[in-house]
Amino acid sequence: MDESRSYKPEGFNSVIISDDTVFDKNLFTMPDEDYSEIDHICVPEGLIKSRVEKLAQNIYDDYAECSKVRRLQIFVIMNGAFQFFSDVERYIKKVREYKAQRLEYDVHFIKIKGYVNTESVLEKIDDAVLPEELIKGKDILIVEDVYDSGNLMDILYKHIHKFEPNSVKSAVCVYKCNPKNLKFDFQPDYIGFAVPGDKFLVGYGMDYNEHFRDLSHICVISKEGIEKYREI
Repeated sequence: MDESRSYKPEGFNSVIISDDTVFDKNLFTMPDEDYSEIDHICVPEGLIKSRVEKLAQNIYDDYAECSKVRRLQIFVIMNGAFQFFSDVERYIKKVREYKAQRLEYDVHFIKIKGYVNTESVLEKIDDAVLPEELIKGKDILIVEDVYDSGNLMDILYKHIHKFEPNSVKSAVCVYKCNPKNLKFDFQPDYIGFAVPGDKFLVGYGMDYNEHFRDLSHICVISKEGIEKYREI
């Protein structure tokens, strides 16, 4: 049995992208230089924007209405989550225009390299990258582009919790239904899309060895693209 197909994201408050959901790249605008390296589009730009706007509303409401949260600390995992967070923040500012409750927050861009080729390589986070003074007693929201193997998020949570934060939540644009992450028994608090676990995604900030970040759609890289940009 294909494990990725048996992984069912029950209870996920997210848009479910099934194995059979394939958007033909020929029906959307794509940069010519990336065309042959993309197999198909997984999530089109318009759907991304609409879903991210709703996530921003959820985040704003949850934190602004919580009297225990004084000032939210947002950790944006770079470089992959930059585009996702940029849209989240833009929509948060839009929501703030008509909400009585105010959400105050600080943004910290955290540079972490989680992948080489298609494999997770992160083993630990240095205290200098995420020091105690950013964490202790604080309310923290981790913003990440994709939850895949689960390794990076597990390491992040362990590092953060050793400095005794007040609370920790996470928001991810994409949750991959990857059997490898089942061992962590973890579900992010805010999920944009749940997608099949056997696809390597690029675009909307997600990269393959620093390529394809600027694509406006979330796409599945082709075998040709994987081989062309593989690091030896």
